[in-house]
Amino acid sequence: MRKVPYRIMRQEEIPFGYPNAGLHRDLALLTDGGHCPNCGAWCTYVHERCPRVVISGSFNGTPVYDSFVHRRFTCDNCHRTFMERLSWLEPYQQLTESGKTALLYTAADSTFKATGVDFGRSGQNVKVHVRRHYNSLQTDDFNNRTTPAYMGIDEISLAKGKGSYRLVVYDLTVPWRPQLMRIHDSRKKDEVAALLRQFKHPEQIIAIAIDMWEPYKTAIETALPHVLVVIDAFHVIQASTKALEEVRKAIQSRLTKEQALALKQDKELFNRPIEDLSADEKERLQAWEQAIPELALAVSLHQKLRCLYRCRDFEEALDLLADWEREVIAAGLDPFHKMLRTIWNWLPEIMNRFICKISNAKTEGKNNQLRAMNKQGFGYSIASLRARMQIKEDQTAVIRCRQHQDCKQKKSG
Repeated sequence: MRKVPYRIMRQEEIPFGYPNAGLHRDLALLTDGGHCPNCGAWCTYVHERCPRVVISGSFNGTPVYDSFVHRRFTCDNCHRTFMERLSWLEPYQQLTESGKTALLYTAADSTFKATGVDFGRSGQNVKVHVRRHYNSLQTDDFNNRTTPAYMGIDEISLAKGKGSYRLVVYDLTVPWRPQLMRIHDSRKKDEVAALLRQFKHPEQIIAIAIDMWEPYKTAIETALPHVLVVIDAFHVIQASTKALEEVRKAIQSRLTKEQALALKQDKELFNRPIEDLSADEKERLQAWEQAIPELALAVSLHQKLRCLYRCRDFEEALDLLADWEREVIAAGLDPFHKMLRTIWNWLPEIMNRFICKISNAKTEGKNNQLRAMNKQGFGYSIASLRARMQIKEDQTAVIRCRQHQDCKQKKSG
């Protein structure tokens, strides 16, 4: 098909926030005819002129509207009429490929309805474009994706308080690769194991980060027995924080009303790392520790466990845990005794963190992003949410990859 060149005759930018915001361009097509699709003859007789407006991209976060006159020709040879073929626009479409990309990237940050308003179409039409793009990528099939060396498995509840947990699987190998691999309706052990068996090259998987949920561990050991199971550092510190809170609440219940209120107001001092406290906050913390020795013991145990993930190697971490264990037993605080049993139950997986240093921190961040997207649209179907997230992942992966290349060039230069 011959390319139909055009010239921009006039353009006007309407800034974001105004009605019909965007870059409006008037185009003039520069050819005098077209080839008949039926017989191939060159035709110049114009049967009809149809004014059209199409969206051909984005400019400063707003659409680019191209207005032109689309001509219908009559063939002198076979007497049929046909619309002029345009190399940059598919027949019967109102979006160029660049326009579709702009629409998809806008839909990653806005609701379908809001995107539709920006691009002059319905929210349902935007949803169709997003779902169609997602289906074309075929990201649901693990066989069509590179098997990652490192993964994170977690659950997410999109409807707060309803307990409807869904499984999410993330690729933790490199930051510039789209990381969301799967959102699954169930987190049951058998279904998790079945999903893990779908990878094309399971032998390439080195480690998987999880929280302290027994079915995940069992599923991984069943489907991928060679893989290291790593307990994320966040969940270990979270368990210690809960133990510290239980001690504080027990102490608080024995104090006067005024003292209990003051202790509650200063509760953040006990959880935060000592080095993050200001001079005034350190003084208040020392005052509480001197007044309540039991609280001082709990804070000391919590802060020492925080130091676990500053250890440089496996042996140093194991020595610190052994010292921490002796201190917990000597302290006699029930919440930390429960915490100690948790450490014993998950000790190999906790220590695997010092063999393979991966974290589910990005997984937790992506889960927050999924929840924000879901709230933004007052609830999406799993397919629509997965499609929006995939487009956002593709968009940010390109940015991260460019940043990595720029950083690498600066270091080499």
